[in-house]
Amino acid sequence: MRRERAVRGTVSVRFRLLLISSLAWFSAGAGAFDPADLARLEGGQGCAGCNLSAARLIGIELARRELAGADFSRADLSGADLSGARLAISNLSKADLSGADLTGADLSDANLAGANLDRASLVRARLNRADLAGAQMNRAVLRGASLSYASLSGALLAGADLGNAVLSDVNLSQANLSGADLTGAQLIGADLSRSDLSGATLRAFMPRADFTGARLTGTDLTDAFLSGATGLTQTQLDHACGDGETKLPGGLTVGPCLAKRD
Repeated sequence: MRRERAVRGTVSVRFRLLLISSLAWFSAGAGAFDPADLARLEGGQGCAGCNLSAARLIGIELARRELAGADFSRADLSGADLSGARLAISNLSKADLSGADLTGADLSDANLAGANLDRASLVRARLNRADLAGAQMNRAVLRGASLSYASLSGALLAGADLGNAVLSDVNLSQANLSGADLTGAQLIGADLSRSDLSGATLRAFMPRADFTGARLTGTDLTDAFLSGATGLTQTQLDHACGDGETKLPGGLTVGPCLAKRD
């Protein structure tokens, strides 16, 4: 009987060890965060190159931290303070950054594909060459942000504030910019093909921008510069409005915007 209990005990210990090893392997394979890296982050330190994938970091204070190259993929950073943080070449794909403060943050070359940035503040943020394909950025504030050569293909930017943003050579193909404000923005050479700009304020500088298949229903082109733009048709412009200062490619015209009631 004792021998039988000893054998069972040995089997039970081995089973538990095997289970623990299997769980550890599974967690590593699933890209779970490193507890040591999380401790560093929560201890107020910088964490460049850290593995924080899928970490729960709701409302965390990370202002001005050095986080370049860190892996925040699938992490919950909703409401986090990342103002002035350095996140260049970091992985934030599919992360939840809704309502986060990224004012003045450096996100150059970062991967934000599929991330949730709804209502996030990205005022004066640097997003040059960042991958924002398919990202949710509804009502996000990107005033004065720099997004040159960034990819926002298929991104959702309904109601977003992009005033004075630099969007030169940006890919906005199939993006939803309905109701967005792009007053004073620079979209030199931007790809706006098949994008939805209905109801958007597009008082912007857009030479060489591609409007092939773009929706311009109710789009305000007052004082817009579109000389050299491609893909524009009279049919598209018949659904938009502008003024005497709107500069269009030769042969195209746009009707006046109706005065808005107070």
